[in-house]
Amino acid sequence: MPEALSFTSPPFDRLSDAERDRVRAASDLAAWPKGTTILRGDDAAEHLHVVLKGLVHEVEGAEVLTSYGPGESFDAKALLGTPCTSSFVVREDTVCQLLPAALFLDLTRANPYFGAWYHQELIERLREMAVRQANGEMTSFMMARIRQAFIHPATYVDASCTAREAVAAMKATRSTSLLVRDGEGADERVGVLSDRDLRDAVILDGAPVTSAVGPFTSYSLISLDIDDFLFNALVVMTKHGIRRIVVTEEGRIAGILEQVDLLGFLSNNSHVVAIRVERASDLADLKTASAEIPTLIQALHANGVKVQLIAEMVTALNRRIFAKLFEMLAPPNLLANSCLIVMGSEGRGEQILKTDQDNGLILRDGYACPNLDAITAEFSRSLIEFGYPECPGKIMVNTPEWTRPLAGYREAIHNWVHHPDEAAQLNLAIFYDAAAVAGDATLLEKARDYLLETLSSNDVFFSHFARPTLSFETPIGMFSNLRGEQLDIKKGGIFPLVHGVRSLALEKRMTERNTLDRIEKLLALGVFDRTMATELSESLLAMMALRLKLRLAAGEIGTQTDNFIRPDQLNRLERDLLKDSLSIVKRFKEFITYHFHLKMF
Repeated sequence: MPEALSFTSPPFDRLSDAERDRVRAASDLAAWPKGTTILRGDDAAEHLHVVLKGLVHEVEGAEVLTSYGPGESFDAKALLGTPCTSSFVVREDTVCQLLPAALFLDLTRANPYFGAWYHQELIERLREMAVRQANGEMTSFMMARIRQAFIHPATYVDASCTAREAVAAMKATRSTSLLVRDGEGADERVGVLSDRDLRDAVILDGAPVTSAVGPFTSYSLISLDIDDFLFNALVVMTKHGIRRIVVTEEGRIAGILEQVDLLGFLSNNSHVVAIRVERASDLADLKTASAEIPTLIQALHANGVKVQLIAEMVTALNRRIFAKLFEMLAPPNLLANSCLIVMGSEGRGEQILKTDQDNGLILRDGYACPNLDAITAEFSRSLIEFGYPECPGKIMVNTPEWTRPLAGYREAIHNWVHHPDEAAQLNLAIFYDAAAVAGDATLLEKARDYLLETLSSNDVFFSHFARPTLSFETPIGMFSNLRGEQLDIKKGGIFPLVHGVRSLALEKRMTERNTLDRIEKLLALGVFDRTMATELSESLLAMMALRLKLRLAAGEIGTQTDNFIRPDQLNRLERDLLKDSLSIVKRFKEFITYHFHLKMF
């Protein structure tokens, strides 16, 4: 086999000639394309992998623990007998030299320096793990590489470009800086021009907007490689008092890292996803941004972020994706004369993993869009492609029932209230949770105002509306024992709590959408006491957290495929938490039964 290792990097530089010959004779080469998982946490360790070319990430869940580039090796921990729960994923096309496990262990025993190197590395890794558990996202940031943050694509202009043209280029690319080329051939130099440079030159110094930007540009580039640590980028920016650095890859400029994006990554990876949504220029870009949300959810959950905050964050990102998609597809006059709404859990802001679409479109009375059917069909199709499943009940904008003028919605609301069959009550419940995400939000406000004005004062109406709270049995026995090998946490726990609270909120003509907000308002109105309000809120959050944890543990980080929980997969604390939550739901159903006189119907 041709020699692959140069034996110049530690600890291979301390091997004897005979030991090097053994490595050459016994090792082999292997290559993997980008995206391949080389090893999973439960795979048996058979080789030491020495990276010759490329980049490999060691990941646990969605968190990148560390990265391995040329000259670095991985999986020594498993070879030395410490169980490894992480996986090794190829970040870019990679070639490794594989040392058989037996040879590696022989070298660690026979060569003190070689063995000490890997044993010390193992100790350091264990220390890093302890620090990571203590510091959460800060440690994740310390291990993150520049390529994991948002990098602005390199946009070039000539030094002769005018200030006006440069501003137009920044606007077109949604960036705050440009790369400026000055000169030709060997004499060419590249500099960075920021929006601040232009502002200072034109507004403060009075330069004409027709001035060439060359004199305003800084040609003292400070750059870092795309696989350098983000923390190093922060240090460099702080040291030099700059807000951006040039990012290179294999010696060529790959783009620009802005300080705001770096700090956004430090505070929360959702900032990067939000930026990618905002900067999406076509459906493919938007789909890519949407695909990053499940990984973000997993990362937030792994770092101990509370489920309520995860839901709020995901809600904001989902709504911006829906709005951005609608803005891409709809002509300006449709945007000005309609309101895109989301309903159900998405409207309440309680959706985490992607569930069925529940959306609609309210049109201004008298307005007609000639291509409306094609636009709404493309909107629904695109969301399905983005991972938001089609609604089985067809509560989507591509259904005429959910895309109609305001007058049509008022007519539907009137029928839902005055002819409350099962379908009407379902539609009313879903629409009551609606939130505006794009277009003219006043159209939804008018429809909701009409709903609250039209509501009957008849107790029978609210009793029928509240009755679905009792539709599903709570899976807990008389002595608080969990019933069944698997429990539907949505039907048995989350739905009765959400719908019971929704029924009380509708009775009080409340405008709040989120269940937790409704509970607080009902407390303020005296419907609940503080103990009951706290129990309901904590039970809802506990059940949402358990459902999310088990879905993530099952590897389902995209779509919410089911709502079943197996008690035997929970630890003792989690089982007790589930028992307490279901017991509270059971008592709450009794409260709803008494409040709405459901035993009479």
